[in-house]
Amino acid sequence: MKQWTLFEFSAGSEIAALTAKQLKRLKQIVWICLLAVISGSVASGPLSSAVLLTSAVGLACILILLQRRKIRFAIGALLWLLTLMICSLISINSGIFDLMLLGYPLVLAYAAMYSGRRFYLLLFGFILLFCSFLALASLYNWLSFSPAVATLNTFITLNLLLLVSGVTMRLIARDTKDVLLQLKQENERVVKSQLEIQRLAQHDPLTGLVNRTQCELGFQRAVAASAQQSVALLFIDLDNFKPINDALGHQAGDEVLQQLAAMLQSQLSEQDVLSRFGGDEFVVIISQWKDPAELEQRIQNLLQSCQQEFVVQQHKVQLSASIGVTRTPQDGTDFHLLCKKADTAMYQAKKMGRNRFCWYHSDMEQQQLDKFNLMMRLRVAVKQQLFTVAYQPTYDLKTNQISGAEALLRWSDAELGVVPPDVFIPLAEETGLIQELGLFVLQKACAQVKLWQESGFLLGIAVNISAMQFKQGDLPAVVTQVLADTGLEAHWLELELTESVLIDDTALVKQQIDQLSALGVRFAIDDFGTGYSNLGYLSQFSLNSLKIDRSFVARIGHNAKDLALVNGIIQLATSLGLHTVAEGVEDTQSLVLLQQAGCSCAQGYLWSKAVSQEEFGSLLAP
Repeated sequence: MKQWTLFEFSAGSEIAALTAKQLKRLKQIVWICLLAVISGSVASGPLSSAVLLTSAVGLACILILLQRRKIRFAIGALLWLLTLMICSLISINSGIFDLMLLGYPLVLAYAAMYSGRRFYLLLFGFILLFCSFLALASLYNWLSFSPAVATLNTFITLNLLLLVSGVTMRLIARDTKDVLLQLKQENERVVKSQLEIQRLAQHDPLTGLVNRTQCELGFQRAVAASAQQSVALLFIDLDNFKPINDALGHQAGDEVLQQLAAMLQSQLSEQDVLSRFGGDEFVVIISQWKDPAELEQRIQNLLQSCQQEFVVQQHKVQLSASIGVTRTPQDGTDFHLLCKKADTAMYQAKKMGRNRFCWYHSDMEQQQLDKFNLMMRLRVAVKQQLFTVAYQPTYDLKTNQISGAEALLRWSDAELGVVPPDVFIPLAEETGLIQELGLFVLQKACAQVKLWQESGFLLGIAVNISAMQFKQGDLPAVVTQVLADTGLEAHWLELELTESVLIDDTALVKQQIDQLSALGVRFAIDDFGTGYSNLGYLSQFSLNSLKIDRSFVARIGHNAKDLALVNGIIQLATSLGLHTVAEGVEDTQSLVLLQQAGCSCAQGYLWSKAVSQEEFGSLLAP
């Protein structure tokens, strides 16, 4: 156990390190005591002068200790020095009747300020015992003291004691006031910080709008106050907000949100609640409206507010929004459930073309649930490769022989049954599963056509490629690896693209098409004439074939305009050196018209639907 010395025991742990101001004040007190001691020694007798001068030397040493920041030792030394000095002066003069007895309260005041609790009790006990001993010694004549007589020395001693007490107490009192003032200011800062923390806990720091928790409380208050009135909950999501952040930076996006929040707030009454849910999503609670027509008008006003032009960083920005609307009590009374339903209605508004609002109805929720279930089943199917590849033959219209095949993905789920490609393919693109599906089809199709070629049937294979596969940027490497794994020569593979692929990130798409074309891979435009029909890409990209959409082919025998369109497409392709493939040929009349127009190839139910690899093998057999 650590042994405490008499001096080290003097300072508590809270006095171990004084601030610069406290240290300065302590030095001032030592200087005052030193000057008072020196002054008192001038008018005192020989013994008293000796005690005082000795104490002055001790005080000077204490100043040196404080200068060297030996604070704990210096405090202990100061308090014991002053105590023993007073005890000595009392003992050699008038005992308990000596004026120096008034110095004890001053020493105890110093001890209370600068020492720990234990040392204060020790010092106080020592003084009490010493004074009690002197009193008993005087009472029983154990010791004799000089009588207390008013002299010049008494006058000087009294005034020095009062001077030291008055000055030091004034300094201590001023420090105490400063501490109290600092505590008051700190308390005000704490209160202000707590209020700010509370505000931040209840509001969005960017826009100053209430957050989700406060929005829910506002909704509950509105429902309680409007027991006989319906309350509307609106879920607002900005359309195409991400390009603002990408082009101008997130700071610009934040400024747009701040301006929009102020604009929306100006359209609402004091009873309404506007909350930012996060990102570019807002929720509005409207409780004061008479009929659906008035509510609809107020929603239209909010839509128009979102369409206002905002100036950010010297750029003019114009937005739009999609809004989903739910109402109590017909859509429910639970806040979270209504938010979910309003969010569902908002996505329906986006599907309907954006920049509009949509009322929630129960069918939407079932659609969302069906989509979710389909997505979960799709993930399982991709993981376990529960898909098959069907092959639809393509016939050469000059020889009426199979010249190739188109690989088509098929999915038959144990729970859902047969799921059409136009249902699960878009979902696969949305969820990012199209990469795995595309690779699966490509591997299966290339491997199968290689087997047919080894059996003596020289034909090519066409595989549909999604725009998402192009956006990945690694399609040339994927195709090259598949061709290497299957041993299929590149010119037997034809990749079918939709027109939308060619206008989306043109530089990246062209780069990949050029790389694959250099290998010998062929490219065809699928469903030509139904997309953007930008003829410029026919010369810009390395293409080999145009596939005429079935919607034109099906009517050429009955509609002169459709026949003219098909003839025009075939003539355009021929002039550009491109092959043409007619889709959806189902009758002989259409076949004859296509042959007369000079179409290269065709496919359709006239010959065969898409079949399994075994059934396709039967079609190849003579």
